Amino acid sequence: MGARTGIINAYSDYEDVLRDIRRFTSLSNGSDVLTKALLGNYALLDRGRPLEDLRNSIFLTALSQNSRCPLCERAQVCALDHFLPKNHFPEYSILADNLIPVCERCNRLKGDECDRVGGLLMFHAYFDEFPDEEILFTEINIDKTVSIRYLLRHCEGIDDFTFKRVEKQFETLGLFDFYQMEAVSELTDQVDLYDETYGSLGDSGLRSTLSALARGAERKGVNHWKAALYRALSRSAEFCGGGYRKLLTAPTNATLGHGR
Repeated sequence: MGARTGIINAYSDYEDVLRDIRRFTSLSNGSDVLTKALLGNYALLDRGRPLEDLRNSIFLTALSQNSRCPLCERAQVCALDHFLPKNHFPEYSILADNLIPVCERCNRLKGDECDRVGGLLMFHAYFDEFPDEEILFTEINIDKTVSIRYLLRHCEGIDDFTFKRVEKQFETLGLFDFYQMEAVSELTDQVDLYDETYGSLGDSGLRSTLSALARGAERKGVNHWKAALYRALSRSAEFCGGGYRKLLTAPTNATLGHGR
């Protein structure tokens, strides 16, 4: 009965834990028996088990709203991530608010990430809003080929702690590398569009088209990887002036790196 009451209280404290995890310890702290019992609850979500409907409803909600992973905004959801890892907070192993539908890649990379000392958590898909100030940028360099580099830059509208959380999320999930690879694929797929637009409308026409693509991507967020890419392309006089042709003659490079 005592454990049951403790779990109910822990559920009530969940949002407070998210706000400052440093003030909380797990209900099961120091009890291997309770830890094992709470971790065992997660199996109740499996097919044919009592909480199968809960698992299905979480996925159905995600698929009906946006089937893309909220961590990378690219791959399709296929796994449930424990935002507060069940190995650290087993009392939340079946709490719906703690179960986030994500892609396999992000689920694997995030793992048991949980900064209980510094309180620096990643962004929660249900309780946090990712900054809407422009902080994700793409640098475009054109030489023998088109090189792409994603980076973060701090802005006045974001406090230092929030920006550190952004950096933590990008580094933990390898998003610089991931977005660069996605950008290479995007440029390769769209090169004929760039060529046709430039041939018909010149550099101003290509710039307008790239700007329109940026605005369309920004509907998913100003810091969506595709929005940052097309903003940078539209601002590149060299790319819009014919530099895109390097995509037709040489492989595109994605250069790893980030900064402020």
